[in-house]
Amino acid sequence: MPGEQRRRSFSAGALHPTGRLGLLPRVIDSVHDPAAGTPVGAPADTPAPDLKRPRRQKPARSDHLRLDRIPPHSIEAEKGVLGCVLLSPREGVGACFEQFARGEEFFYDPRHQTIFATIVELCDQQAAVDPVTLGTRLQDKGVLETVGGYAYLNALLDAVPSAANLSYYLAIVREKYLLRRLISTCTRLAGEAYEETASVG
Repeated sequence: MPGEQRRRSFSAGALHPTGRLGLLPRVIDSVHDPAAGTPVGAPADTPAPDLKRPRRQKPARSDHLRLDRIPPHSIEAEKGVLGCVLLSPREGVGACFEQFARGEEFFYDPRHQTIFATIVELCDQQAAVDPVTLGTRLQDKGVLETVGGYAYLNALLDAVPSAANLSYYLAIVREKYLLRRLISTCTRLAGEAYEETASVG
């Protein structure tokens, strides 16, 4: 009968692997069971998702290990040294060279390096040393305005009450200079160590 044929064809389609009802097992297999944590029908050894929080990163290195910081120095102490030297040039220059054989290098400020080197030149030539003669020599070199002009030279002279404090200022400048030398040496050694490591690797 026609009705029986339709029922038979429907039943055959349900059992056929390519029929629409044949998709039901696949849908059931893909159903996820939240309580179990793994999909139904999945292999038993399927690892569960890692829900742990990632470990915190270690804090960055302390700032005291950075090598790009401003080197130790004391501008005020350097001004004090130059002021005392201007008050008593011969004795002041001699005291400076007793502490530092390298002369102007122990000053951090390039202006102070130039001023001290020029004072030494005037002393070597047995010339008078004061803001006027010093300024004239700096002007002849074309660096007077670079160091601050006559106003800065006079300010150096007015910054100290007497040359008696020279040893105090020198001690501060010397300490800062030695610290800069130490940093420079350590930085150079660290660079050489990195180069050696790179060549070995």
